[in-house]
Amino acid sequence: MTHTEQELDAFGEWERAAWEVRAVPYAASLGDLTRGSIPALLDAAHVTSGTRVLDVGTGPGFVALAAQERGAVVSAADQSSAMVEIARAAGVDAVAAPVDRLPYEDGSFDAVVGGYLLNHLPRPEDAVASLARVLRSGGRLALTVWDLPEANPALGLFGPVAASLGLSASAPPGPDAQRFSRESAMRALLGTSFREVDVTRVGWTVAVEPGAWFDAVAAATPRTGAVLAAASDEQRAQMRERYVAVAVSRFGTSGGRVELPASAVLGSGTR
Repeated sequence: MTHTEQELDAFGEWERAAWEVRAVPYAASLGDLTRGSIPALLDAAHVTSGTRVLDVGTGPGFVALAAQERGAVVSAADQSSAMVEIARAAGVDAVAAPVDRLPYEDGSFDAVVGGYLLNHLPRPEDAVASLARVLRSGGRLALTVWDLPEANPALGLFGPVAASLGLSASAPPGPDAQRFSRESAMRALLGTSFREVDVTRVGWTVAVEPGAWFDAVAAATPRTGAVLAAASDEQRAQMRERYVAVAVSRFGTSGGRVELPASAVLGSGTR
């Protein structure tokens, strides 16, 4: 689907504003989920001791901190000032900057990484060109996106439950959030600026209490939050109840917890 420049600008501003509000709940709740793919992300970018790394869309700094633990020299950027504040408090050298206007010289880094970045961008093609610019020749790029909902119940379970109650997102028009979950689209995107492109999948599980997980994801993610923001109190309660029932029936373990499968698509390439 084609969008006007005005629609893309509006979507980008909506995403930026959403993260200013959701930064704190995201940092408090989704770390255990997103950390499951960080080792594979850093491995794909060949991050080791001494590697000069830029983590773009750093959020609370989960990826940047893991790279620092490997001995890398890490810089980070995020469009959300609230996220940058959290990352800095955690010990990350982070700056507030949009991905298409990164404040670094050409070829500054050996590796650029981005965890769950692409689906939040109005113009991902421009973003990838920007990431390529700050990489040295021979440097590595690695990006993750969430897999298609049916392969990623940790997040993908929300959509079917919402649809079963007639609820839908109220986000402004923008790029397909699942576009780069498809291997062909990820390869085509990275192939515009990189060689030796590889696309793989990473899987893990997260063990949570389903009601608390519903509340956490609803508070911490823009698109799911937009679904609930458009719903009545009664609809929100119904969705939570149904979500818990579905999660327990499919993924329940002892003690009222669930083990939700998570899956990410990992794309990488050489500059």
